[in-house]
Amino acid sequence: MNFLETTIAPKARGPITKRLLIRCPSTAKLTPSGQTIREDLWAKAKVKNNKLNCPHCGQSHTWSKKDVVLAR
Repeated sequence: MNFLETTIAPKARGPITKRLLIRCPSTAKLTPSGQTIREDLWAKAKVKNNKLNCPHCGQSHTWSKKDVVLAR
């Protein structure tokens, strides 16, 4: 038997967009903020304090960049 070696060209990838998940300070659970950002822009992004009504603890949280986890 002859097996032909084939190579698959890598897919062209554009910028990767990530969802911003906010960590609840009371429960440590993550909640989607409804916002997205390109991963390559996150390090330099300036995030103003935002509010989120938390479904985990029922409180309103003000969150900043340190409270964000990026997810696909």
